[in-house]
Formats: sequence, structure tokens, C-alpha cells
Amino acid sequence: MTVRTRKLGLRVAALAAAGLVLTACNDDLTDAGPAASSAAGSPTAGASPTGKGKAKEPANGGKPSTRPSGGTATGTDKAAQAKMGKLALTAAEWETYAADGDDDTGTANYVMDKSCAFVPDGTAVKGLTAAVARFVKQDHESDTTFASTEADQFASVADARQELQSFRESDQRCPNHTDGDDKYTGVHAGKAPAVPGAEEVYVEEGKATYPTTDGGRTDPRDFVFILARKGTVVVKVFLDVDPNFNAATSKDDARAAIAKLAAKW
Repeated sequence: MTVRTRKLGLRVAALAAAGLVLTACNDDLTDAGPAASSAAGSPTAGASPTGKGKAKEPANGGKPSTRPSGGTATGTDKAAQAKMGKLALTAAEWETYAADGDDDTGTANYVMDKSCAFVPDGTAVKGLTAAVARFVKQDHESDTTFASTEADQFASVADARQELQSFRESDQRCPNHTDGDDKYTGVHAGKAPAVPGAEEVYVEEGKATYPTTDGGRTDPRDFVFILARKGTVVVKVFLDVDPNFNAATSKDDARAAIAKLAAKW
């Protein structure tokens, strides 16, 4: 299976000067939402930054990911690669988000090993002929919301189905697992939204902590990850939301994003 997203704990260099914290949202998704909201939500009543778990600088010196990243396609089908690039949402399509680094076109396969560690196995994802992941962020005074969309083209329906199934199986077997220095706990299947045209939808939710350069770790962060499949195409949305913003409103951004992806397939 592909990676969930580039590691958020290693992608906060731009926030270092402001001393911002990492955070996320995790709410049940019930149905297809409206168009992307004009903001990630209003500040939660009574919320105030504590400064705990602040990531002063990426622990790896600013490298974005352990997964291959860049503008050069690593899939085998360049026409499909171009199509996936049109499916993945741009910052403009998110409306109030800004681009956050280069697209990721890697096809490396990741597996959950016996110790519940998410690791690359040195192969490409079976049947994955093209993939484009695109990253955005929304900066706020005290924190930032991170998000990404991805579009994957598989050679067969069976291969596309396996991509979703691999996440289901990993969540069931290892609700607590690691991805490098990132730690995920309480990972489970969430309630899936209605995605127009989708033949299959899976939602993953849980909490994550990330390392900081001062040797500490961020506080646990909620996240939501939506995958939807139509035929041989799988689209994905990952959303990690500023904790000082209304999570119920912020989840609308994830629903709107998956609906926008589905409208283009």
C-alpha cells in the first residue's frame, strides 16, 4: 500500500519561527458535504495554545519524507500520470489553502511488519501505474492545518480494491503502530461519507505523535484519512486540523475535498 501522507512531524520548518504546534481533527464523517468551506472553522471556545509539544524544527533537517518525492513520475503510465495530476486538488481548489511543497509521485510499497511498524519493502505497490499526491496548508496565528489529496491509477480493479483492503487489515491488526519516528494510536475505521460515483469508501481515524528537534514529541493529534475507489482509480484525502479551530467545521473540508475529487473522475 502507499503511505498515508508525508510525515507531518517532519514538515513544519515554515512554522519554526512562529513556534507553532502540530495538531489534527478526528470527527465522524456521515455524508457528502458541501463545497470546500471558506475557512477551516472558527476558533474553539476557550481554546488557547499551551505551547506543549511544539515542533521547533523538523527533526530530520527539513527533508519532506522517506517516500520518493518530486515532479518526475515514477509510475509506468505517463498518460495516467497526467490524468492523476489533474485529479489531485490544487491549492486553488481548496480555496483558502496554500501549496505546501512539491507533488509526490512515488509508487513505493509500504507494509505493516510483525512489530506493527509501517515500512517500505523495496518494491512498488502492486498494479500501481501512476500516483500523484499534492499537499496544502492553512496557516493560522497559533497553528496550521495540513491536508493532502492523492489520486492513484491501478492496472486492475482487484489491485485498486487491495489498496483499500490493505489499510483495513493494517488497522485491524495494528491499531497502534509506528511509521519511522511517528507513532499512531487507536487507529480504527470511521464512518464513511457518501462519495458520488464511488464503489467503495474507507475512512481511517486515530491519533498521532511526531518527534521534535528538541528531543520531545508533539501532543497526540487526531487525524482523518478518506479513501474512495471507482473502478481502477483510488482517490484519498488526509486532513490534520488546527486544534484551536472547530473540528466539526474542519471535517467539512475533508468531505468537500473527496467530493471534488470524485466530481473529476
